[in-house]
Order: sequence, then C-alpha cells, then structure tokens
Amino acid sequence: MRFDARRMVAGRGLLVTLVAAGALAAGGATAAIAAADGGEGGSPSGDSPARTAVSLTQAADTALRAVPGKVQEIELDGEHGTTVWEVDVLTGDGAARKVVIDSGSGKVVADRPEKQDEDDRGEAAALRNAKATVAGAAAAALKAVPGHATSVGFDRDGGRAVWEVDVTGAGGTEHEVVVDAATGRVVAEEADDDD
Repeated sequence: MRFDARRMVAGRGLLVTLVAAGALAAGGATAAIAAADGGEGGSPSGDSPARTAVSLTQAADTALRAVPGKVQEIELDGEHGTTVWEVDVLTGDGAARKVVIDSGSGKVVADRPEKQDEDDRGEAAALRNAKATVAGAAAAALKAVPGHATSVGFDRDGGRAVWEVDVTGAGGTEHEVVVDAATGRVVAEEADDDD
C-alpha cells in the first residue's frame, strides 16, 4: 500500500467542504428560528426582530432591583459586541442612573450616574406623577401592534406625559406607539415606511 498525497488532500478538501456546508446550514436554521421566535427583544439595528433571552420587562425589573426608582427609558442596544438593555432610572432622591443589563444572562454589567439638565428635571417631575409604568406602556403597545418592543421612553408631548414605545412588528416593520402616561391607553401609532 503506497502513500498517495493527492488522495489525502482531496479527501481533506471534501471534508472541509462538508464541514463548511454544515456550518452554513446550521447558521441559516438558527437565524430562521431566531426571526420566528416570540421573544420580546429586538435587534439593536432595528432591521428585524431577534430573540433575546431577557425581555424588556425583565430587564426593567432587574434594573429596578439594582437601583430602586422609576424607569425613565429602556432600549435594546449593541455594546462592545454584545446586545444589552440600557435602562435609565430616576431614583427616589431625583438622581439619574444608567443601568446596563446583558440581554443574554440578565446580569447587571454597568451602573453609572447620569447628568441631568433642566429639561430632564422637568421630565422627572412628570414621570413621578405618571400612573402607567414602563411595563404597562410596553404591554399596551404590544396589544395594539403585535411584535417585539425594543425601546420605551418617557416624554412630554404637547404638555401631555407619554411613553413612546418602539415595536418591531410582523415582517420587520418598525412602529412607534404612543401611550398616555396617565391612562395607559394608546393615543397614536405610526409605522416607519423607510426601507
């Protein structure tokens, strides 16, 4: 039996080709499953829904356990090659903190103070009086537009306190849903037509 280098190289080439084809097939299947999954997260780029192990409401709850107060804003974002929930919390003494939650593990990865300007302080006073919470606003928005909530932020719109909720709906369409902070009812919804 003689050693044949050409057969060995050809055999390895076939093996490499088969392994590469398998990896591509597995990656495609994983992407399809992630896109079809009912998780509550979304892609940080907003291109299409993606599964996150930790939902928006779970991340908000985790942030509030770390820093008691009221959530002012929460959004799914990419940071250092990983997807995180960035949660702005207004503490009981009026200080603002940013709590960063890993969207895969649910662990707090950062907690730092945030500076506030005069507009922020006025918004904070309105937030303290809001009856609807970030979780209630997200639930109302998802009832109006089924999909994945990727951010919720408190704002004052024409003198009215509102929650602005970004939802990635069916087919990847982005929607902004506005929820009245006093009643918890949806007052506006708009789909983003941009491709």
